[in-house]
Amino acid sequence: MTAKQTVDVGIARVDITPAEPIRLTGYGSRTKIESEGIIDRLQANALAFGKDQEHPSLLITVDLLGISARLTSRLVKSLSEKSGLDPAQIVICASHTHGGPEIGNALNILQYRPGKFSDSLLALDQLLHIAGYTEQLSRKLEEVALSALKDRKPAFISWGQGQASFAHNRRTEGGPTDPALPILKIANADGTLRAVLVNYACHGTTLEGNINKIHGDWISEARHQIEANHPGAMALIAIGCAGDADPKPRGIPENVKQNAKEIADNVDKVLASQLEPLNAPPVGKMVRIKLPFAHISTVAELMETAKQQGEGEAYYARLALERIQRGDSIASTLDYPVQTWNFADKMVMVNLAGEVVVDYSIRLKNEFGAERLWVNAYSNDVPCYIASKRVIREGGYEGASSMPYYNQPSPLAETVEDMIVDAVQSIMPESFNDKRDTVNHQELIIKDEEGVLHLTASRAKAVGPNIKYMPEWKAFGWFNTDDQAEWTVQVEKPTKYAVYLKWSVADSEAGKSFRLKAGGQSLKGKIARSGSWFTFRKERIGTLNLSAGVHNFVFLSGSEKEKGAMLDLAELTLTPIK
Repeated sequence: MTAKQTVDVGIARVDITPAEPIRLTGYGSRTKIESEGIIDRLQANALAFGKDQEHPSLLITVDLLGISARLTSRLVKSLSEKSGLDPAQIVICASHTHGGPEIGNALNILQYRPGKFSDSLLALDQLLHIAGYTEQLSRKLEEVALSALKDRKPAFISWGQGQASFAHNRRTEGGPTDPALPILKIANADGTLRAVLVNYACHGTTLEGNINKIHGDWISEARHQIEANHPGAMALIAIGCAGDADPKPRGIPENVKQNAKEIADNVDKVLASQLEPLNAPPVGKMVRIKLPFAHISTVAELMETAKQQGEGEAYYARLALERIQRGDSIASTLDYPVQTWNFADKMVMVNLAGEVVVDYSIRLKNEFGAERLWVNAYSNDVPCYIASKRVIREGGYEGASSMPYYNQPSPLAETVEDMIVDAVQSIMPESFNDKRDTVNHQELIIKDEEGVLHLTASRAKAVGPNIKYMPEWKAFGWFNTDDQAEWTVQVEKPTKYAVYLKWSVADSEAGKSFRLKAGGQSLKGKIARSGSWFTFRKERIGTLNLSAGVHNFVFLSGSEKEKGAMLDLAELTLTPIK
């Protein structure tokens, strides 16, 4: 690697554990008493990217249920004044642990308990503890940000994706989740691991509401295990579109360690795989949009709703009526930030606010490509659940009944999904807006300007009962030993080619035989491990001497005895040997 491939990176961490008992947030079923001890201390960790002249960026992860727009804007304002950082270059990602402190408006649970309301204000000592903590938190976030900026030095950055499987859709058995486990590796100049940023889309709810002690759930335990596996390195964990995903198993401390171990083990697999170098710091863009609510109640409607007892809607109605009588109005839209970080068109982080459901991750990856996309939710603000059109229509907790607890007037309008995706598109790099093939279709392969032949999945014919083209990955998936892919290739003059295979496979399925037939020749080999189905690897598999003319290429199993999944096939590349 050359010096030009390094990026200045700084790291820092600070303890954000409350110094005294405090009300915990995340579970409305908890009692009104303050926390009763500490299972695990909470942290804020920071990564700073780029030199001063490169418009540096700052990513902070916090062990909190959510971050508020008030705290984010306060930090952004201070850092902009003191360090000249652009607001679009700053993101705060909350871990969504349900064992963290109430920070004032992360969740509106301060007076309501299932079955009854409390007309009294929050107990004074509890209110003072929350207010004091949020002020201390604000100072510590600035402290860790400035420390990371001060710590910047040359580093090698790379990224890749693995998988994890303990997230389960809590709305529908067998419903969608996002199994992606993207990691960002920060290595020192000597190649040793300095830091790793990890993302997984799952609620921090392994421990339930009967645990009234401070803890970071599977997120902080995974961080501990990663750091134990890599002494001297710092781990940071952000959360993907986990609005409708709970961990499974859950309920006891052993489950926390079990879920965390799955993350740590799979991080090691990705770190050992081929990672994509990122040779430039991220370039941030941000837009703010107004998401409409489905309905804003009249005073008369609020009065009727407020008469009900034991319902979240009634609790919200009482708060809304009080605000109206004080002369305030009820907002008809939600101010919503959408942010992207572009790493030289090789990978883009999309940072979305709120408890975003999995449909957004699926749609964004389908539209912009799973192979280059990283999606953080719970970023910069957590004002409520961000339901998709499907979830809003279905209703339920994430789509409707959670909104009063977030002090929101109604479910969001169905149009918000398209608005958010359109906002992402408006700030995506131009190359990510290129139309990608939604289906594969065989066409004649000709050389590029450098004489290289690219036998991509999208330009191949798929033959067999299982094989399927995955446009989000630009690869053939469900490629079993009874399937094959075929290409038609034109060679202008007799040429000797080095042949490279780009593939992914789960470790449990690796090792099957393959055969590539072309020009009366055959290459054989074994499908080596790549790290996971989401971790693509590219290696040379042999050499072909091809005569001038049109050749048929066939990639298939090398053994009639082998059965089952073979690989995900992205591309065969033929490079002339001079």
